[in-house]
Amino acid sequence: MDDPVNFEQLVQFRAPANLSEAIDTAAKQRCQSRSEFIRQTVIERLRKEGISLGAETQYALVSDGQLVQAPGCDPILTFKPDVEKRGEWVPIENVDSHPFDPAQHWRLKPEALRVDGARVVRVYPVVAKSQEHA
Repeated sequence: MDDPVNFEQLVQFRAPANLSEAIDTAAKQRCQSRSEFIRQTVIERLRKEGISLGAETQYALVSDGQLVQAPGCDPILTFKPDVEKRGEWVPIENVDSHPFDPAQHWRLKPEALRVDGARVVRVYPVVAKSQEHA
């Protein structure tokens, strides 16, 4: 799996004092966690610079049409499939529940993964910004 990076240490000395608050505000506006917002922002910027990050597709382990669960009851997911595991590694497709326009919608936390025929789907609920969500 990817190596974790502590972005707090990176921005602590190289950024304005209010960066932490700005990150929290931007993440909240996109209904994301702080770490997810930072990760996506860095990845988007690298892509704009033409830098490839290699494997960006996440896979789920499926056996007999069901997601294989880890001991803690979570599905087994990875960016680098392990052929030694029993079952089939299926790419996860990320989809929005409705067409998404960042000016008009919020993208909420994804629903649970589901096997849909020969694919695994992660659905992100999309709601109008006028709706209240806690």
